[in-house]
Amino acid sequence: MLGGEWYELSNKPGQYFPRMARPNSINERSPGHNPGITDELRYYRARSTGQLHTFVETLDQIGRVVHPETKNLQTYGHATRNILILACTEVEAHWRSILGANGYTGKHGESRFDTTDYVKLLAAMRLDQYVINLNYYPWLPPVTPFADWTESSPTKSIPWYHAYNQVKHDREGHFAEATLERALVAVTACFVMLCAQYGWDFALQGSEADQAFFKLLDAPEWSPSEIYVPPFEESYEPQHYPFTAFA
Repeated sequence: MLGGEWYELSNKPGQYFPRMARPNSINERSPGHNPGITDELRYYRARSTGQLHTFVETLDQIGRVVHPETKNLQTYGHATRNILILACTEVEAHWRSILGANGYTGKHGESRFDTTDYVKLLAAMRLDQYVINLNYYPWLPPVTPFADWTESSPTKSIPWYHAYNQVKHDREGHFAEATLERALVAVTACFVMLCAQYGWDFALQGSEADQAFFKLLDAPEWSPSEIYVPPFEESYEPQHYPFTAFA
């Protein structure tokens, strides 16, 4: 066909899903952008970014005592437990906000979600395709926090989150689950959730990314039919993501 290929769009021009970033053209690299950035969302992003910086500072302090190399990653203690719990709580806050912004109602109602609800974000945002490099620890392999997340086992399939549940409810019995490795991955998951919501408005690129604690190495692949196409005349219009009905 002359002029290239044609694709049937999943969304009308100007439509986008709240709190979900995607490329806004076939030439824009993933994760793209979130067209619906309001003042309220800017404030939320700023607060979340501040919390992430606090996590990074804490990890840096821990790393001065326990060198974060492979043989030390199973080290655990009160500091790693605390950051694991706080980071997972922050991830849950992101999950709830995204579901709520898209009008999702789970089996418990609008305000009580669990991992059987949260895991629905996996396909919607392709969270398992985010790959992050920890620049401060270049000897560690890239991290993919949501790589093995499954609907059939929505809690246990992400070990860092499962560990959070264990140590939160039974520190004495599961204290050893709060390892340095899981704390690192949980904080990285916070970074992923911010990238997945705000795209390049949050993630750094180029030399800036090379000097940051986190560097986005890989992001989801979106077909031309799935990107956010700019509106022809009017402004962007939000629409709820079509989550499947709860079985």
